Amino acid sequence: MEALRKNAMNFGFILGILLIVLTTLIYSIDLSLFSSSWIGILNLVIITGFGVFSTLKYKKNTGSFMTFKEAFTSFFTTVVIGFFISTLFSILLFNFIDVEAKTIITDNVIKYTVSMMEKFGTKPADINKMVAEMQKSDSFGPLGQLKGFAFNIVIYSIIGALTALILKRDRPQSI
Repeated sequence: MEALRKNAMNFGFILGILLIVLTTLIYSIDLSLFSSSWIGILNLVIITGFGVFSTLKYKKNTGSFMTFKEAFTSFFTTVVIGFFISTLFSILLFNFIDVEAKTIITDNVIKYTVSMMEKFGTKPADINKMVAEMQKSDSFGPLGQLKGFAFNIVIYSIIGALTALILKRDRPQSI
């Protein structure tokens, strides 16, 4: 279990650093990229990829045998550590370093949401109601970031369980 923990922690820290670098790049290039759906997809691929790679690395180190619990733990620990580091950085960036950036990003997210709702033929009254709710919430504040972290961990738990089901390989039982 110690090898599993060490492997997952190492990959988790690397993932966290990579997500900080990605966030910093997006921040320095164009704040509107934070509301881009392809950036969200890229994050999903990177985070899932690290979880899978961590699990495969552990599997290789154990002679290609790994229980569901070991596979899930490797994936989950990697993702939680990496995503938590990234969340702490985002809280620091948007609440202490550049508070104005979160206002700009929130405005961009609202514009994007309105655009999508209009494309789907949503009634103007419903759009106005949604905009009012989005303006009241502080998605980039510490509490909003931690809620987002918790929600994402639930999603990545499901992905981790599916990954563990695919990658597990129980040790043969002796008779």
